[in-house]
Amino acid sequence: MLSRTAAALALPVLALLALTGCTPGGGPGGGADEGTGGARGGATDEPGDGTGSDSGLGPVLTDCVNGDWHADLGDLASQLGAQLAAGGLTVTGSTASGTQDLAIDGEGFLGFANAMTFTISIEMSAGMAMTVTQTHSGAVGANWAWDGSSDAVDTHGVMVFSDYNGSEYHVDNTVAINGQASSASIPIPSTAAGDVPLEVSCTADTLTTHPQGSPFTTRWHR
Repeated sequence: MLSRTAAALALPVLALLALTGCTPGGGPGGGADEGTGGARGGATDEPGDGTGSDSGLGPVLTDCVNGDWHADLGDLASQLGAQLAAGGLTVTGSTASGTQDLAIDGEGFLGFANAMTFTISIEMSAGMAMTVTQTHSGAVGANWAWDGSSDAVDTHGVMVFSDYNGSEYHVDNTVAINGQASSASIPIPSTAAGDVPLEVSCTADTLTTHPQGSPFTTRWHR
């Protein structure tokens, strides 16, 4: 029973990873490291092409995204719960704690610092209850640029990444059914997340990011 139910959770949980700390981020240099603690993810010092206000590609958008951002984890947990419920599970609770910080340097560096935990409660058959606790920790790193084949206008564009490094990023998963728990680390693909373009919208103090193909959107505030 434990293994079958855990398998039902696998796909939406992996989709969550593409949205959260597994999304590219965190390179040394510039303002991207300021205010993010451990958000240095090992990207090189070379900025991505097409970034910065001098590139002519989305300069207003670049200025908007530049700086430090903090994820709305409560909203992200609600999306995860709704996705699991849509898959046929009876979700009785989906919450998040901790922080996820994002720092974007307009010159081409981007960094995530992850210290967050998602807790999902699920009602099962025969009076059984399951709790899934997933903890994300560590930094992820990459260089970024606007996708030259997509529009980058004042409020939205598509980021692409290079020199992705998620070696410091870890995800641990615990599934407990009526007190019987099973824990495991989730392996993170070394390149998959860095290959996913990121749809970005920005207005004043609100940023949204959406990995293409993911059912989830992260909302960020300064």
